[in-house]
Parts: sequence; C-alpha cells; structure tokens
Amino acid sequence: MEVIKFGADDLENRLASDPSRAELLPFGAILVNQQGDVLRFNHVESGISGRHIGDVVGKNFFNDVAPCAKGQIFYNHFFRAVAEGQVNTMFDYQFDYKMTATNVRIHMKSADASRGIWIFIKRV
Repeated sequence: MEVIKFGADDLENRLASDPSRAELLPFGAILVNQQGDVLRFNHVESGISGRHIGDVVGKNFFNDVAPCAKGQIFYNHFFRAVAEGQVNTMFDYQFDYKMTATNVRIHMKSADASRGIWIFIKRV
C-alpha cells in the first residue's frame, strides 16, 4: 500500500487520475469546485467533522458545510486560488461549526483550480 503524507508536493496530481484514492488517505480530504461546492468528502473527514458524506456532497462548503471557514483567512486563500488558477498553501485553523472546536492544519492544493481545489485536513 502506498503511503501518502500530509503536505506532499504532488498530492493533487496523485488524486487527479483517480479521485476515489482520497478514501485511502489517513487525513481528511474535500474536493470543491470554483464556487465552493463539495464534489468529494472522504470518510476520514466525515469522522473528524461528524458529518455524513451524503449530507455534504453537493452542498456549498462555505455556506452550508463549514460557515466558520467563511472568515478572512480560509475564504481569502480559497478565492485567491480561484482568481490565480491554482493554489498550494498551508495554514492552521479551528473548525467549530456544529462540532466540538477542533484545531487542524489545512493544506489547500490544486494544480488547476478549474478541475477542483483539494482541502486536506489534519488534526493538530
């Protein structure tokens, strides 16, 4: 079994050919489109957030899934990625929407934002 580390440089490329590989990751993975709609939400993230995959896919990440991420830091990184066409940034954050406050490290990554932006999440 291939071990993929959090923060790996080519992580989005490894998942581009087969997004279902996100289920093999040992950390949370969410794929969103340029509007922030959730395209994929892996089981690890479901466990961290307590949200069921079927209740999240198709919803807007910033409005419906994690409105707490609509603040300046997270939201600005996302929309900068959309404007610039790609992103590779890592920052610490705290999720607290409909869950116990959880400190996480976010790795937002895309080779091409038009194909989706991955939000990788690891508890810290």
